[in-house]
Amino acid sequence: MYKSRIMAGITCSLVLVVLAVGCAGTSAPSTPVTLYESTEHGFSVKYPEGWTENERALGTSFSFEFKGPEGRLTEEVWVEYRTEEIILTNYVTEFKGYMEATPQFELFSEGDITIGEGISGYEIVGKGDLYTGEVEKFRYVVLVREKQAFGFGVRGEPTAFDQQEQLIDTIVDSFELLPTYAFIPPTPSEGGTYTNAEYGFSISCPAGWIEGATGQYGEVVSLSAAEGLPCVMVRAWTEETTLAEAASELGQDLSKHMGNYELFSEGEVTLDDGTPAYEIVFSGTTEGLHLKFKYVIVIQEANVFVVQGFSMPAQFEQDEAVLDEVIHSFHLE
Repeated sequence: MYKSRIMAGITCSLVLVVLAVGCAGTSAPSTPVTLYESTEHGFSVKYPEGWTENERALGTSFSFEFKGPEGRLTEEVWVEYRTEEIILTNYVTEFKGYMEATPQFELFSEGDITIGEGISGYEIVGKGDLYTGEVEKFRYVVLVREKQAFGFGVRGEPTAFDQQEQLIDTIVDSFELLPTYAFIPPTPSEGGTYTNAEYGFSISCPAGWIEGATGQYGEVVSLSAAEGLPCVMVRAWTEETTLAEAASELGQDLSKHMGNYELFSEGEVTLDDGTPAYEIVFSGTTEGLHLKFKYVIVIQEANVFVVQGFSMPAQFEQDEAVLDEVIHSFHLE
């Protein structure tokens, strides 16, 4: 039971960026025949008949997958909401920074592109290990509209990718922006303290961050930057254990069940109010997204709390100060 609760806390519905979608091998249809339309986020895209749909969300970042039975190709769409209007060149720089940080990255081509009915974007074609453990080819297009940042495209096993160029062209060209969208981003916090009377704790929320929850098992609250990352989650459950036992089991489960797991440090720490805790800093891949994490475990009688901070590996050092500020403000009432 303890393991299932811990591992439920590892999975995060992230932003956003890398989703696995399958294709029925080289026998996939030459053109997508199913239309996916999101009136909430204001876009549509096509994909081959028979693929399944799935949506994930974290804060104001949303990602969509269309999965087939064999997984040789991946079609993915993501959309982020910013607090101010976005400039395409700035978003391209962000996206390229993420891609270039992936293992075995190789850029084939990049440049301005026009798709669909005159939609302007920026295309990046290359290959790399997008934290799946395998080198894949990819073709992604990024574009912006007001405070929305979009990315979409296809990645997959290189041979399948080359064999399905016509399908990939059709998928990319099928993306359309709808005239309107219904999603209203939550109002960012003015900054202050989040207090939960039911579980008996408080934690600080930086100005501009958003309070929410993904609905995962054991999650009490999620506090994230408006872009979705960095993020701090608090999870809680009842378990007869000690701090040492909880830390040992969590460390073992992370190493066994998280992809590309790499431990950076672990040990006893003290929170700002003097509460003893145990900290584990590591990186790993969950749901196709590679992140760097800082987990802090706190025990109060039979209650186990895990305060999870995380960000993209390339941004973690920059985000670590604010993550520490939030995590170490955790206070048992």
